[in-house]
Amino acid sequence: MGNHIGPFTDGDLMLISSNLPHVWKNDQAFHKGNEGLKVDVYVIHFTGDALKEGFFDLPEFTKVKTLFQLGTQGLLVLPGKQHKKIARLIKETVNATRGIERIISFIKTLDTLSVLEKDEYELLSSPGYINKLNVGDEDRINTVMNYVMQHYSEEINLEKVSQLINLTNASFSRYFKYKTHKTFSEFLNEIRIVNACKLLINTDLTIAQICYRTGYNNISHFNRQFKLITGVTANRYKRNFMQKAFQD
Repeated sequence: MGNHIGPFTDGDLMLISSNLPHVWKNDQAFHKGNEGLKVDVYVIHFTGDALKEGFFDLPEFTKVKTLFQLGTQGLLVLPGKQHKKIARLIKETVNATRGIERIISFIKTLDTLSVLEKDEYELLSSPGYINKLNVGDEDRINTVMNYVMQHYSEEINLEKVSQLINLTNASFSRYFKYKTHKTFSEFLNEIRIVNACKLLINTDLTIAQICYRTGYNNISHFNRQFKLITGVTANRYKRNFMQKAFQD
């Protein structure tokens, strides 16, 4: 999402404003012919002129206009009472059989989103992130992303990645940083740590085993990167998850 990378899970609820690049990548298990694995997604997609011009300029929509601005970073609604209410309103909007019912539910959804407290949502991408990708760039970046997603557990050679899009090492490094707002090394570490988080909460593997399974060959380096990216140690991350699961 913009320059943010993180895991997604069942029940995630997001608002994304125009021109913010975003993609959801399913685990490899979803691509191995397992028909029992399905993703059910509800989407409300609307453009700036979806409603009558000037409609959102009404005083009653002041907070909604602020909401759209927050959406330029990608807004993740955190679990809680409002999350459940917004999820219900989204389903009502999508499933409405009459146009007027759909519009009413849609406006209720926006209104509920617009009054979220700061501890009820998280902004994902950096403020001021500018989309610098054209169609050709998207193909190049996707080539790199797909390669890293498939090979993050292996040693990844910068020269190999540069050759994927026909650039020298130095040119690739400059190009990647300019287009994504982060170095390739930062991107690779984020992908590896996201997958480490998944293994921490879904398996009984030790931290050392997870370290080596996600492409690191040094436990100290893994621990530093994990805390740098998540803000907590791997042990604390797992404990936090288990405590939350127990409370739920």
